[in-house]
Amino acid sequence: MDSNPASSYPGGSLEGQRFQLVDPQERHRVIDLAFDYRGDITLELESGECIEGYLFDRDLNHSVPTIKIFPKGQTSTQTIQCEHLAALVFSGEDTAFGKSWDEWINKMKKVSQKKQSS
Repeated sequence: MDSNPASSYPGGSLEGQRFQLVDPQERHRVIDLAFDYRGDITLELESGECIEGYLFDRDLNHSVPTIKIFPKGQTSTQTIQCEHLAALVFSGEDTAFGKSWDEWINKMKKVSQKKQSS
């Protein structure tokens, strides 16, 4: 897989992209993209339910592959079996898009300097 998976998408961001999760290999590939995504996603389940939130963990090698999400507006997490996923939408803003590693390092240096001077 490309070290920057979003680079193959128009504009370089997955934001707004929707993926049908029919094939198990494609499902795992898209879940990996969602895990690396720095924004909310929307899961469309086979039941018709939609869950929006932040994907923070996945276990794709378990006998029953699962993902864990912080649902938007809730204080608890939710675990979902991957086989119940019908589609995944990169619905939230990609907060890392267009920002470089150097910008992040500079920001962290400034924060560190402020803490030391306090």
